[in-house]
Amino acid sequence: MLRLEAGMCHHLPGVGRRPGATAECLPHPAARVATANCLMATGSGSSIPRLDGIPTEYRFLGGIEVAARLGMTLLSTGVAHRRQWDQVGRDPSRFVEHALREWVRTHGGPEIEKELFLHLGLVSDLDPCGQGERQGGEDEMYLVLEPESAGYVVLGPTLRLLESFHPRLPLTFVDLFTRSLNRWVRVYDYRDALDRVEQLREWYESDPEGETVELPDVAAAIPHCLRKKWNPLKERFIEKLLGTTHDRKVRALLEELLQLSAASLAAKRPGMGEFAEAQLIDANPPVPALVAVFERHDAVEGCFDEESQGMLECPPEPNVILPFRVADADSVGEAFRLLGVICGTLRQGARLMTTMMDLVE
Repeated sequence: MLRLEAGMCHHLPGVGRRPGATAECLPHPAARVATANCLMATGSGSSIPRLDGIPTEYRFLGGIEVAARLGMTLLSTGVAHRRQWDQVGRDPSRFVEHALREWVRTHGGPEIEKELFLHLGLVSDLDPCGQGERQGGEDEMYLVLEPESAGYVVLGPTLRLLESFHPRLPLTFVDLFTRSLNRWVRVYDYRDALDRVEQLREWYESDPEGETVELPDVAAAIPHCLRKKWNPLKERFIEKLLGTTHDRKVRALLEELLQLSAASLAAKRPGMGEFAEAQLIDANPPVPALVAVFERHDAVEGCFDEESQGMLECPPEPNVILPFRVADADSVGEAFRLLGVICGTLRQGARLMTTMMDLVE
């Protein structure tokens, strides 16, 4: 819906009497429209007509009624605050946008964006082409989290440091780090690279010239500490190890790893619903929010660079989709509770990534 709204609140000429107004300035009793000399301020001689009282700005706003209802719900749930209404010039759409931006800022946004490059969107339609018939109802919307580009972390130095303390810590670290983040956003690591190489090998087997193609040697890039047939350590055992080390770097890595795991497990990932799934049936998989390599420019990074060329051939599915009903305070509150868990996880992940990258020469 489009609606023309004045940017400034003024009485239009001819609407109600003002001191000194004449009958000529009132709407015509039959036509009910303002007379011409009321639409243009009168001047004398060659002077420029005065425009006092005429709004200086008009805007076309789409979905203003939905934005207004959502704004009221955000106020009732504490996501937005009344002072923000005047800060945005009483514009419902800008009010919702400002409330989202401020909410993310107070939930770790500045820390997250140091290592991860994500965009939080508020949409009413998940169909990237907008061709499907909308069946979810005008009251249903989605919070979506999508990477603008992939973050980057180098694991090698961290794994070597942890291996010197306990031989099973590197495997435990990689497993818990990637699993905690993968619960909410996609992490591209050596397992994705191995799958890509296997896919390429199958393709080239049917190609007569495929034998001449050299595939990335991802297996050779995997550190020996991850190749052994070990199971990851339990988190309670990691806590015991913390009490036996005096190495501040090891302690920082393990403490932040446990904090990341706890933050990630604070909620269960929700389903997006049948209608949302139907809209995304032809979408590509989510693009990675993070690429985890062992060394700079290794085979894992090479596989990602090659595979990323086709990730956007079709619009990808967002990493996170949180559905809610605009006028339902409980539904909106639950969506933002889950978003808070996600932000907490990403903030802890960003802190750990910073600690890891400090070890990279």
